[in-house]
Amino acid sequence: MIKKTNTIVALATAIGAGSIAVVRVSGKDSISIVNKVFIGKNLEKADGNTIHFGRLKDKEKEIDQALVSVFKSPNSYTGENAVEISCHSNHFIVEDIVSVLLDNGARIADPGEFTLRAYLNHKIDLSQAEAISNVISSKSRLATRNSIMQLEGSLSKKVKSIKKDLIDLISFMELDLDFSEEDLEVIPKEEVLEKIEASKINIEQLLNSFNKAKYLSGALEIAIIGKPNAGKSELLNSLLGEERAIVTNLPGTTRDTIEENLTLKNMLLKISDTAGIRFSKNHVEKKGIQRTWNRVERADIVLWIIDISKSINEQDAEIYNTLKNYYNKDILVVGNKTDLCFKNETRAKVNSFNLPTINISAKTGNGLEELKEMIAKTINLKYEHLGEEIIITNTRQIESLKSTFRSLSEAKISLNDGAGNEFVVVDLRNALNELGLITGETATEDILNNIFSGFCIGK
Repeated sequence: MIKKTNTIVALATAIGAGSIAVVRVSGKDSISIVNKVFIGKNLEKADGNTIHFGRLKDKEKEIDQALVSVFKSPNSYTGENAVEISCHSNHFIVEDIVSVLLDNGARIADPGEFTLRAYLNHKIDLSQAEAISNVISSKSRLATRNSIMQLEGSLSKKVKSIKKDLIDLISFMELDLDFSEEDLEVIPKEEVLEKIEASKINIEQLLNSFNKAKYLSGALEIAIIGKPNAGKSELLNSLLGEERAIVTNLPGTTRDTIEENLTLKNMLLKISDTAGIRFSKNHVEKKGIQRTWNRVERADIVLWIIDISKSINEQDAEIYNTLKNYYNKDILVVGNKTDLCFKNETRAKVNSFNLPTINISAKTGNGLEELKEMIAKTINLKYEHLGEEIIITNTRQIESLKSTFRSLSEAKISLNDGAGNEFVVVDLRNALNELGLITGETATEDILNNIFSGFCIGK
């Protein structure tokens, strides 16, 4: 991609109510362009990494008072001369500032162009550029932490380490080719296989991390299931704190899945109320029950609601057997309707299921906080080490890792089949190329355009 050296300008902060807006300018002439409209210190004589108070003007008309931050190449976000103007957050003021800078030689930045320039000027690599977008859009504290780790280079370092191992291996194998006529072996076949396998294991660890990405993205799912009239819809309403689902005494009221977002202990989850599970000849209800089981298949946690004011029957046993035999899920048994009564025989039967159990009243809210704690604990136990490892959340990066893994697998097959080193090296170089797509060394212009076009204008 050809570097664009002309000067660009854009609003870097969100449009809307606020005290301060920041207009970002970057390019070779950014300091001189801003200096033309700034009354105060001569910015062209200012040191880099300094802030100056003054006024901005358009000819003789004053636009606003502002703080102007001056950055000189290469010590700026983009690696170019850059200026950030902190002004009052008023739409008309921002519009006038951008307009006067355009009149004096700047142009409006393309989406993501500031970060693109940072990448092209080697301030960050491609994985770090993508992490910047993730930092802004993260939906949980842990997701934010993971994005910041990648922005600081955790993924880059891991990928570069794997690349170095492959480059060293390729060098030895090509040296082996040079000495093949002299019947000298520079690196034994067994050692090559070991090194390829070690790289595969490293790649596989990164691939497996993607399975945990849904925890960071707020895509973990909770399914509320049980017999009709067990209190599923009432529980959903209680957890959400609003009347989202219709609650009646008539069985089979919920015939389709209702899905909502739920923020629980700083975690964003998806929770769904499902059709009551029972034998039914009604075609619509049967379809709803099948959707219930489909939702169980997708769910990370299942809340199995049991009406503890009534006796356990065959339907409860059937639900238990189905969950136990066909679904490998975290299942929490929620004994509901403690406000009515509590059958001891039901308590004993529920305990015999040998599943984590809590008793609540969805109607009065009794035990609801304890249920929330139990859900959070179940999730945290499953993902307790996430803050210590790299989690890949980017599908583009995952596809490159999959291709890398395939190329390494093909290299092992070729080696075991007796193929010459020259054929194995081709597979290893393909793996190297795919890893380069993650950090950007081998990314094409189309890939870069696709990535940065998704950024906002001022980023």
